[in-house]
Amino acid sequence: MTLNPSRIMSVVLQRRRVISAVAPILRPSISILEKDTHDVSIISSQRQFSSSTVQRNTTQSHTRYLHQSNTRSINEVNYLQRRYFARNTKRNNTKKYFDGKYSFEDSDRVEAKESKNILIIGSSGILGKTLVSNFGNLHNWNVLGADVLEPSMSEKKSGLSDYISLPNDGSISDITGELYKGVSHSLHGGDTNKNKLDAIVCASGGWAGDVDITDMIDNHLAESNSSELEDVDYEEEYARESAMVCERMMRMNYYPIVAGSQIGRRFMKRGGLFVIIGASAALSPTSGMLGYGSAKAAAHHYLQSWGPTTNEENNTTAVGILPLMIDTPNNRAMMGGDDDDEGGDDRYSKMVKPIHIANEIGEWIKQPHLRPHSGSLVKVIAKNKEDGSGGAAFHLVR
Repeated sequence: MTLNPSRIMSVVLQRRRVISAVAPILRPSISILEKDTHDVSIISSQRQFSSSTVQRNTTQSHTRYLHQSNTRSINEVNYLQRRYFARNTKRNNTKKYFDGKYSFEDSDRVEAKESKNILIIGSSGILGKTLVSNFGNLHNWNVLGADVLEPSMSEKKSGLSDYISLPNDGSISDITGELYKGVSHSLHGGDTNKNKLDAIVCASGGWAGDVDITDMIDNHLAESNSSELEDVDYEEEYARESAMVCERMMRMNYYPIVAGSQIGRRFMKRGGLFVIIGASAALSPTSGMLGYGSAKAAAHHYLQSWGPTTNEENNTTAVGILPLMIDTPNNRAMMGGDDDDEGGDDRYSKMVKPIHIANEIGEWIKQPHLRPHSGSLVKVIAKNKEDGSGGAAFHLVR
């Protein structure tokens, strides 16, 4: 093939003009890469714009697109860095180690502008109060509380925006109906996306062991006279009281979850979060606490079955958090310890502090990409130290 010298000269001059036009545009992206990333090597403009590259990008508009793409990738890197440092600052208080090098003012401003509606079922318990205070006071979110126990005036001021009273001995349909009416009233019908729930947390629950027939007989002997005891069938009483324990455990640990899921189906925003508090003990047989273990196992099964369905319907993520034992005054008393003992006792080393659960749920609400898959069970393990400090580890188990 015969080469045309004039054609060759024309192509060379055209490439020189393209390189001259590209260089000023790429200098800002190169400086950004050098400043913000340590793993990106910058090759020279002569090697970067070989003949094949220039042939693919022969116009200035294509070059501008490359510059914008590089800028976007750098912004993504910066976002990941801010998210990493912001999350570790909130959990580990590491901001002081950076001497002001990293600023968190932008993320704080975004959080202040973003109002969220959170429903806490079981808001009067220790974990519920911690969730209310954390979400209402720390994050300034709109928190609705629901429980059978009315909150005190000070508790209403500690983060609650509104409170829904639930029936103490009601059926599952009664609890669901009262909760539905209360949420609808608080959210003004929930007809707009602004008046819908971002998250529902079922923090209600309770524990009771199996009935001991010896203790039951001793109690009857202490409370009744001899004439009344002649007509008592202790086997019948034992059967009746054992069934009552199972019924009470279902009412405390299972009914609120069913009711909360029905509320979420109607009032939850698309992409919302539904969290229940299960029990790691219920992952295996629970001899000595049949009622409690059965209720928690039923709650686990319900969440695992409902989670994938609600995710398909409304992109809602349903997750169960399973502590071994939550650090509360009642649990400490059951362990035979002092409520004021902050650490140094091995009996409390496996107790999960409520604030650690609240912090993790708060992260899931703010950053949906950190959530486990819908229908999953997450076991929480305490990492307490002898001085009372420490944290908690969250592990996916199912």
